[in-house]
Amino acid sequence: MIDIHSHVLFGVDDGAPDYEESVRMLKEAKKTGFDTIIATPHVRKSHFDKGPVRESMSALKPVAESIGIKLIQGYEYNIGALTDDGIEGALRFCTEGTKTILLEMKGTQVASNWERIVVHFQQEGADVIIAHPERYTNLYSNHDMIARMLEVGCKLQVDLAVMLERSLFNKEKKCAKQLLENGAVRWCSSDAHRAEDYKYFAEAFRKYGDEFLCMPDRGSYQELIK
Repeated sequence: MIDIHSHVLFGVDDGAPDYEESVRMLKEAKKTGFDTIIATPHVRKSHFDKGPVRESMSALKPVAESIGIKLIQGYEYNIGALTDDGIEGALRFCTEGTKTILLEMKGTQVASNWERIVVHFQQEGADVIIAHPERYTNLYSNHDMIARMLEVGCKLQVDLAVMLERSLFNKEKKCAKQLLENGAVRWCSSDAHRAEDYKYFAEAFRKYGDEFLCMPDRGSYQELIK
């Protein structure tokens, strides 16, 4: 399994605070079943310094390999940073070896000009993944916007652990469930910031994997993530 959204790198954002926590995260990820992790530190402003990211990645890659995990460099790029970066600048934050960008909206709303931005990325050959759509309040039950995102080629990535919310009226859980039920989700990821987040992912996967991710008419989860 591949985790395409993880804040496993230490000392670069609100993810792992130190090397030790990063190692604990890698070990829990392996227990969960992941053999590949795309490390996606937040990029929320222009003029982002990649130096700390490179240092953290260099320190963690050997231990990840020893655990049995391939660590790949990626980023979670916030749409707000485009103001200064522009599309060309944002493309510096694609997943290593690809032209795929994990795009996060600013705040809790899908930007009104999201489609124009996505099309501009696509015109430059980029593939756009929308991070955790279940968090955006103006997407709840907005079937037209969801359909349009899929129509223009966006891929949706849900944080699976949100399904563990206990409240029946939790809006994020309800939105995620709706997306999963309708086959709109391309990726289920951990969005892990600490080691225990992988335990939550594992619990959610055990509880909902057969129902939403391993349906015969959509292929196995392994097939889906490839």
